[in-house]
Amino acid sequence: MYRFSNSLPYLLARLGVRMGDLFVRVIRHEKLTLPMYRVLAALSEQGHPLRLGEIAELTSADVSTLSRIVAEMSRAGLLTRDRPENDQRSLQVALTPKGAELASRLMPIAQHYEEVATGAMSAKEAAELKQVLVELYKNLDRLEQEVEAGLIEVPAAAAKETREPKVDVKGSTGRRRKIPRK
Repeated sequence: MYRFSNSLPYLLARLGVRMGDLFVRVIRHEKLTLPMYRVLAALSEQGHPLRLGEIAELTSADVSTLSRIVAEMSRAGLLTRDRPENDQRSLQVALTPKGAELASRLMPIAQHYEEVATGAMSAKEAAELKQVLVELYKNLDRLEQEVEAGLIEVPAAAAKETREPKVDVKGSTGRRRKIPRK
């Protein structure tokens, strides 16, 4: 039987929200939000400039939201935004030295959070868990296709015949009409 409190999305979200909230308590001192940290970490990990769409894919952020975040981070001197000469519609985002230094200070803290969260798990068990999570994420491609094809819908409510007692009242026209009792 399906139980919300034991469902995979709930348990994953619960874990992610709690870890995120705890991490934000540290990074807010650097005037960062969690999405900002994710941009720093993604760029640091890749080691080269990325297009906005690539960052969106890596961080699971919406491109329009990400555009605002990147603009704010650029104003703070953490990132550069450049349009390549061969593609003026594209936006290349790169870490500045200040952004790279901040990422290098924060990523070990994120690693510590992960180590605490995995607790007594062995390194092998933690790696296996991560692999399972990657597979689960990939499996959602099928679900996305089903939703887009209209194959998943909320079932219509079953039609019930209600037999509520009726009360006679006079309307403004003086005619009697039946009103369900409350």
